[in-house]
Amino acid sequence: MFGRFGSMMGAMISAPASLFGARFALALAHRPLPADVLAFLSAPAWVARARLSAPVADASVQRPWAWRLRFGDVLGPCKGGVRFHPGVTEENLVALAARILLKCAVNDLPHGGAAGGVAIDPKTLGPVGREALARDYVRAFFDVIGPERDILSPDLGTDARLMAVMSTEYDRLARRFVPAAINGKPPGQGGVLGRHGATARGAFAVMETLLPRWDLGVAGARFSVQGFGAAGGTFAAEAVARGARVVAASDTSAALLCNAGLPVDALLAAKAAGRPLATLALPGVTVAPPDALFATRTDWLVCAALPGQVTAAVAAEVDCRGVVEIANAAVDDAGDEVLRARGVHVLPDVVVNAGGITVSHFEWVQGRTGAPLAAAEVAARLDARMRETARRLDETATAHGVPLTVAAQMMAQDRLRAACGA
Repeated sequence: MFGRFGSMMGAMISAPASLFGARFALALAHRPLPADVLAFLSAPAWVARARLSAPVADASVQRPWAWRLRFGDVLGPCKGGVRFHPGVTEENLVALAARILLKCAVNDLPHGGAAGGVAIDPKTLGPVGREALARDYVRAFFDVIGPERDILSPDLGTDARLMAVMSTEYDRLARRFVPAAINGKPPGQGGVLGRHGATARGAFAVMETLLPRWDLGVAGARFSVQGFGAAGGTFAAEAVARGARVVAASDTSAALLCNAGLPVDALLAAKAAGRPLATLALPGVTVAPPDALFATRTDWLVCAALPGQVTAAVAAEVDCRGVVEIANAAVDDAGDEVLRARGVHVLPDVVVNAGGITVSHFEWVQGRTGAPLAAAEVAARLDARMRETARRLDETATAHGVPLTVAAQMMAQDRLRAACGA
């Protein structure tokens, strides 16, 4: 059936539902996938492991494990981040690559899912050590990455500067200029203009398309932002610019609460200076434990921190109209079930937070064609793509009478079914 992809009929058919989660399983219940497609989705197509050389004094971490894996290239060359984090494991990289595959499928991007990383704390290395590790990572996996096979992007512990280092190393090994092999570079070093803030911008394009289905809008709405970091802080600023109020914000140190609206500019300035929210003393603002944010009355709870933050217990406590998943898998399966029972809307991560990977795709196209994209053009293309996906999501949910979270999985499954020729 799959030609070059081969048949995997011996794989456990239940594996995809276990790997992709309850939303995937609920979508399958509406329109089952053929056994061959389920088998194809049961495990990554390719996994590579290597031991790198870390420039640290501690002998126990001088040879950290590194991975690169691809979860099928049925949609096109794979794409995924590189993590430098002590918690990196092959298991969590498989789950990440699978999620990226679904995200590309639902957003009609021509990429498969990939992921990679090094099990090390980058803070122990220093800037020079992180650059050395980045070059070593590219050397270890040079033969299996590239613009037509597997495109690298930044993730936890890596950034635009390290992507530029990786790109330079890749070019040196290839003995030619290959800007499309590594995404997420600074604009002056082959990156695309408009990448900063793309996740928040894309999330708002989705929200503004979907909110009319409930006769709601952004202007005048109250937002709580859990995870006031790069994505969460930018989202908060965009919310205020659109006439909304941010009534709660949290990081790992504290939650700041103010029903009249937080001074988002002051919060952003503090975070840019490296100050946690707990250090701020602002007029009319209550400082509370981080979890207090979940019980705050709001219209939209924006989860922009780590996966699995909205558990069943949290879902029973939240006082909001809906949850916006900027973080991957912000709502766990049990939390999803409770929110559905309570009638709380969830805007799913595979659509909401796709702004970053969409602009990364634009950078890949720019690198392949050599035609630079202006910032205004990137923004317009991003808005158009995100709104179109949100429109199709709305149509799918309405046509099948399912929540948006399940409709997104149905869209992804349909694209994968078609790509596999099933």
